[in-house]
This record gives sequence, structure tokens and C-alpha cells, in this order.
Amino acid sequence: MNTQEPLIQTVSRPAAGISAAVNEGAAGSYLLLEAPSALRTLSSAPWGGGFGYHRTIINRKVDKTYACGDPVTEMNGFLAAAGLNSEETACLLTSVHMSGLGQNHLRMDDPAAAKVRADDKAARSLFDTSASKLDVSSQADREAERFFETFDERPDTRGAGKASLPAVADRDSANPVNGIGEAEPATATAAATAAATAAAADTGIAVSAWVTVGYSNMARAGRGLPASALFPGTINIIVAVEGELTDEAMVNAVITATEAKAAALQDLGVALEDGSGATGTTTDAVLIASTQRGRLHRYAGTATYLGHMIGRSVYEAAMQSGMAYKKALALS
Repeated sequence: MNTQEPLIQTVSRPAAGISAAVNEGAAGSYLLLEAPSALRTLSSAPWGGGFGYHRTIINRKVDKTYACGDPVTEMNGFLAAAGLNSEETACLLTSVHMSGLGQNHLRMDDPAAAKVRADDKAARSLFDTSASKLDVSSQADREAERFFETFDERPDTRGAGKASLPAVADRDSANPVNGIGEAEPATATAAATAAATAAAADTGIAVSAWVTVGYSNMARAGRGLPASALFPGTINIIVAVEGELTDEAMVNAVITATEAKAAALQDLGVALEDGSGATGTTTDAVLIASTQRGRLHRYAGTATYLGHMIGRSVYEAAMQSGMAYKKALALS
């Protein structure tokens, strides 16, 4: 990325209007993330796994001895005891204490306003995942842009698929904070509030990451391990994005988040007994959540604005949690 990139800022508020809190209960502690409306999710965990829509996300601490023949039923019982709707909740499990939670929130102004070098325009027409187009001037740039437009003939499907959301979520999709047209206000007060919100709306990209790192069961992908290593130490990653991600972009986001996790472990010096660097643990999980409103993203690799922000936020959150875990190990 060149020096004229839009400014990416670390902010205090989570993306997607999410509220975050660590709750302590009789059954244990857990990170509770609640969104104002349902988020599209892609998760590797069995509780709300695969693609779905969820308004609530939890990262639940369990003991390292946790073992259950029917973990889905057990989790549903936990959610009921906590007063959470199992249909609306996606869950992750970890043995890491929530005091070791790492988090990072990033926001960037509208990248369409950025000026780019002439020799960078052709590449940006592919890697800028925004719906805006570049102002290309040279014949070579115009030919490159036409090529990439032909390469990606997928139509703009923003707003599609909302029928599966609850009515309240569909109504919230008109929230101008997320870059979509303002809904018709019911009252003058609502109109004034909506106008003020629209005036303060950020049309850029926002990404948040929450990570818990524990690596007592560290592993290196492709390296054989005994069955005794399969216990819940776990690195859990939750990423929230303000924007619309295609299915392939969500999978791409999983890749980028995983690469950032491996980079953090490398910089933390986490290694196996033979000195080779660990790439994760035997029970890691990742969850990507998006508002499905606002800027359209077809890619989330490290050459895109979105991918850069996902990688950076996951890395920073993993480093925070990883350092806390190292400190806890030193004191134990």
C-alpha cells in the first residue's frame, strides 16, 4: 500500500454497533457480543456453525477437562440458563480465562476518496473491494479496468437474501450508519434523529476482532500429534465487519484471520519442542460476522483494504491475548 492510503484509525467502539461485555455466571464466564440486528456469520464451531444469521455471539470459558457426548445439547442448556436464545446465538468454547481477552477495533474513511499512483491503478481496480470505480486515465489503465470488469461479472447483489432475516433485521437494514438509504421515519423526532445519524455516518470500512489465546496444546499444521493433544486450549477468533461480504469473501476472511493468528504466534515465539514454529492449536475456531449492509466486498485477502484491516485487527488482538497468556504461564 502506498503512502496516500486513507487513514486507518484504532477506535474504541466495536464495528457493526456491537455491544461487548464479559459476563460471570454460575456456569462460568463468557464474552457476550450483541448486535442490534442479525449478522451473517460463518463459523467453524458446531454451535451456529457454517453460514447463518445470528444476533448474539459468545466465547465461553470451560475447564480443560470439559468433555461432553452431546456438546450441542449441553450448550443449549447453558444458553437457556444464561437467558440467551439458542436460535440467535453462535458460540465458541475456550479454556482461556476472559481476563486474557484481546480486542482491536479499526475504522477507515471511504477509500474511494483516496488518490493513488498511476502505476497502482490497474491493481487497485482488482484489489479495492469497494463498489466505486477508479478514475483511470491511461489507455493501459482503461484496458486493465475493462479486463477486471470482465473477470468479475458477478452482479451487485446488495440487499438480496434479506427475506431470511427477521422483520426487525430487515427494517434495521435501512440504517444510514451502515451506508444504506434512510428509512421513512415514523415521527418528526425520528426524522431528526435519523438526519443527525446520517450526517455522522461513516461510509468507510469498520472491522473488530476479539481473540482469546491459549496454546498449551500448540500444533503446527501438517505435523502429526497424539490423541492426547486434543484438549481445549484453543485460540478463538471473532471478526465483525460493517459491510456486505459475498460467500467467497467470508471464506477469504477466514484465511486472512488465520494467517494473522499464525503471524502473531510467530512473533510471540510459540514453538514446538523441536523449535519449529506453531501455527495454532489443535482446537482453534474462527467466526466471521458481517452486517451485510453498506460497501460490497468480493475479496478479503491481504491486498485489499478489508483484508488488511482484518489481518491487522486479528494480529493486534492475538498479540494482546498471547502476551497475557505468556504472563499467566510465567506466574503459574
